[in-house]
Amino acid sequence: MKFAVAKATGLNSDQQAALVNCAEQNGQLFVGLVRLAGDDAFTRGRQLLSELSDLFWEEEGSIGEKLTKVFAEAKLKLTGVSSAEILLAALSGKVLYLISQGEGAAYLKREGKLSVLTGDGEGQLVSGFLQPGDRVLFATTSLLKFLGDNLTKSLELSLPDWEEEIGSRINSAEFEEHGLAGLVLSVEEEEVPAEMSPTSPIANFDQTPSPPGSGWRFNPGPVFKNIIPESSRGKLILAAFLLLVILAGIGWQYKKTKDGESNRLFAGFLQAAQADFESASSLQSLNPPEAKNKLNFAKDNLAKALAVKPKDAAALELQNKINLSADSILQQFKGVNFDSFLDLNLVKKDFRPTQMSLSVGKLLLLDKDSNTLVTIDLGKKQQQIQAGGGSLGQSQKASLNGSNAFVYAKDKGVVKVDTTNQKTSTVAKMDDEWGEIVDLAGFSGNVYLLDAGKGQVWKYVPTTAGFSNKQTYFTKDTKADLAGAQKMQIESSVYVLKSGGDILRFTRGASDFFSVGGLDQPIKSISSIFTSSEVENFYILDSGNSRLVVTTKTGAYKSQYQGDKFGTAADLAVDEKGKKAYLLDSGKIYTMDLK
Repeated sequence: MKFAVAKATGLNSDQQAALVNCAEQNGQLFVGLVRLAGDDAFTRGRQLLSELSDLFWEEEGSIGEKLTKVFAEAKLKLTGVSSAEILLAALSGKVLYLISQGEGAAYLKREGKLSVLTGDGEGQLVSGFLQPGDRVLFATTSLLKFLGDNLTKSLELSLPDWEEEIGSRINSAEFEEHGLAGLVLSVEEEEVPAEMSPTSPIANFDQTPSPPGSGWRFNPGPVFKNIIPESSRGKLILAAFLLLVILAGIGWQYKKTKDGESNRLFAGFLQAAQADFESASSLQSLNPPEAKNKLNFAKDNLAKALAVKPKDAAALELQNKINLSADSILQQFKGVNFDSFLDLNLVKKDFRPTQMSLSVGKLLLLDKDSNTLVTIDLGKKQQQIQAGGGSLGQSQKASLNGSNAFVYAKDKGVVKVDTTNQKTSTVAKMDDEWGEIVDLAGFSGNVYLLDAGKGQVWKYVPTTAGFSNKQTYFTKDTKADLAGAQKMQIESSVYVLKSGGDILRFTRGASDFFSVGGLDQPIKSISSIFTSSEVENFYILDSGNSRLVVTTKTGAYKSQYQGDKFGTAADLAVDEKGKKAYLLDSGKIYTMDLK
């Protein structure tokens, strides 16, 4: 497959510039398009494109991996630029790879139809197949606005005409807008050399002319007369033989046609599988859900290829690569090692907490049976009993927020313990308007009570005299179904875990989106959840599958860890800065490393 390009660049200045460049090596094409604003914009842009092109050809790995690395380098070099668009592309064989940031875009014109190729402009790698007759336009947003309704019509021009007409118009003295640049890629069929004509003269052929009238003619009659048997039986046998020859020829031609179709199908499926696999590998850390989709596409296309040629060496090699890389691409970490961090009998004999709270490098643990509240400094591994006995009352739940520990007790209400001096004070006394308090959390100095009975989250705000009267967290229009609520976690949003495994999210008192997606298998049973303002992610302890699931704070899949302790642990806390997760299990605390 051949390709040709045409470029057009408008007026540039020291404050605003748009440039496009392309380079070809070994049948592969690299395209870079950039628009930026700021001091020395033109020089910076020209130097950037040159460096990116060199980096692309120097990098090792698949085309998708190379393009992703070059894109990351481009973003790094444009740090601090007030306004920038980046669009990078690479063509290898029939496969086009694209990655972009900003409003610049790539358009495909195929069989008279125009479609957008670029993704959301946020660094997502996309890829697909081109075919002869395709035209691809890479353009800055300013050029797209300039072309407007004439975009499709402009792509019907020949490449020299497009370059001359568009280039002259955007460089005219009357046209003063900056930031216009574009490149058109035209895909053409490979030229097949014409075979030598059978009537071509042959050099040095010496033929003595025959005398007039001495020319001879071939008369097939005697030949066939000698071949064709005279008997009817012989003629029948010859006819049968000729029929077999004809049928064999037809069969051979049919097989040749079918083999050709099979080869084309196989090549298409294998190329698609390879492209999807490379995309999945490039996206595994940038966009895990999309990486999973690409991996599934690769597996599907490879299965189709192997159905055509089950023993093909290239297909089997790709299958082996996919199998070896699948867990890494899907961010699935199996056989997690757990280290014993602390035997809680060392804190106090038979100390058996059932929950943990983490804040600013310290764990808070409450054993409601012995009515003992303990903090553990994770860095120093120091334990300190903060309160116990009558000072806590019939304690049920505890939460740590900075240096303040908050405890809910069925007889005393909410008690605050200052962990710097172990002094206790009352936040809120028992309230007849409370229903069933199932959890509490401290956040930003405030105290929140999860009331499953009244379907409410009660909020207490610190004042100069202590704490305010209770306030309702939910807006008047929010009707929250908290029946079966078990646990609450707070960062800028409030998360509630229910007994059936549902997780609710509320922001500023109103229901907000949260949906766990992108998992290879559904969650079975949730023992606990964890998030905070100190971490970027949301953690789900899926005891039913003996795994820890990591998602964004809206539920999009990021990674998962599998190990036996995830099936038995009662609670967890996560220190992302220290890359550790802490698990509470049967009177001991275990740690595991985060990737």
